[in-house]
Amino acid sequence: MVDAIFFQGDLRETWGTEALKWAMECTSRHLACRSHQIYRALRPSVTSDACVSLLRCLHRCLSNPIPPVLGFIMEILLTLQVMVENMEPEKVILYPQLFWGCVAMMHTDFVHVYCQVLELFSRIIDRLSFRDKTTENVLLSSMPRDEFNTNDLGEFQRSESRGYEMPPSSGTLPKFEGVQPLVLKGLMSTVSHEFSIEVLSRITVPSCDSIFGDAETRLLMHITGLLPWLCLQLTQDQVMVSALPLQQQYQKACSVASNIAVWCRAKSLDELATVFVAYARGEIKRVENLLACVSPLLCNKWFPKHSALAFGHLLRLLKKGPVDYQRVILLMLKALLQHTPMDASQSPHMYTIVSQLVESTLCWEALSVLEALLQSCSPVQGGTGGSHPQDSSYSENGTDEKTLVPQTSFKARSGPLQYAMMAATMSQPFPLGAAAAESGIPPRDVALQNTRLMLGRVLDNCALGRRDYRRLVPFVTTIANM
Repeated sequence: MVDAIFFQGDLRETWGTEALKWAMECTSRHLACRSHQIYRALRPSVTSDACVSLLRCLHRCLSNPIPPVLGFIMEILLTLQVMVENMEPEKVILYPQLFWGCVAMMHTDFVHVYCQVLELFSRIIDRLSFRDKTTENVLLSSMPRDEFNTNDLGEFQRSESRGYEMPPSSGTLPKFEGVQPLVLKGLMSTVSHEFSIEVLSRITVPSCDSIFGDAETRLLMHITGLLPWLCLQLTQDQVMVSALPLQQQYQKACSVASNIAVWCRAKSLDELATVFVAYARGEIKRVENLLACVSPLLCNKWFPKHSALAFGHLLRLLKKGPVDYQRVILLMLKALLQHTPMDASQSPHMYTIVSQLVESTLCWEALSVLEALLQSCSPVQGGTGGSHPQDSSYSENGTDEKTLVPQTSFKARSGPLQYAMMAATMSQPFPLGAAAAESGIPPRDVALQNTRLMLGRVLDNCALGRRDYRRLVPFVTTIANM
């Protein structure tokens, strides 16, 4: 049917406008969902007002995040994805509210919503050029801020908003540390892991630190976030060489490694760049070889100053991430510990998480990490701040020459430390988010509050899409949880 009206441009636009109106203002959730589907099938031309109006619908839906409403949020996000696909790439920069709306929605704790937000964000950044300083300037100028002043609105905006009844967003915005940390958190869920890998792959660019993350640590955390995935591609390539999907994944990994190499050269990290170029060319075949090359370079550049940041991420990923990644993460931890002293305050947390895998099929890898942890905490080596050449596991040709110390040896050497670590760990509760810890609010409620607050501030800064707030998705306030 859609193909039949392909040449009826006016009809497509008329039906599209009506479908979108029903999608935003219909009192029936079922009919509103159908209207979204009709709009996506028609694919009419996109307007700024329509995009921002859908963001306002998202904000209203977040006031009652029960399952039926969360399902409707998914429909809105799917419609926004189609809108972005229909935009001319050079015009996406004219819709900065979409970019910041995605950033706001990344604060959500609803994982399936989070995945669709990352899908939308991927489409947006694919159509933006971050090599152009103009893109960064436009996005920074529209970044939501706490110091927004409604008195700065022009007379036109005030006249447009006379019937506008969206409650003003109040409160202090969560500290914005860049897009990267919001994407890295998705690696901790088996549901969102692949979506986060996709976005990280797309933002592997040396520019726009003011938007993507801290200039001092962004490259470190980007490598830390993607390295387990890069390692896994080497493992899969050995097991199933002829599987086409895995070959495509490996080719994608090579492309990402090439982009990391470009970033490293931009930061004058030529040795690190050489390693990733070798990966991109297929010259590195084994996980152990890759880690033997990368680990000392990472440690020399960023450790121990930023070791807590990297180790913290890897331990969370080991604990919460996909099971397939556990082995390569253990290998990473071992390789890093061999080249940096471990802070005594971090040791109990690492010991607690890694020791849980000692009785699993990853027993030897876990014991190897604990051995490296003991040696890293040793007073003889801990103060050197350098690598441990006597513990090197690799010869010049990259082969593994070290024989794993028997478990009895580990127990004999780690007895006193084991109990000290357990005592220290049990006395410290698992840290919650700062806001949750201070206010006693459950983390999910804090995430929802931050999402609504930041999205509301994005919309406060925008005069587009203003209409009677009560008319938007009216069923949200009356629908019951089923």
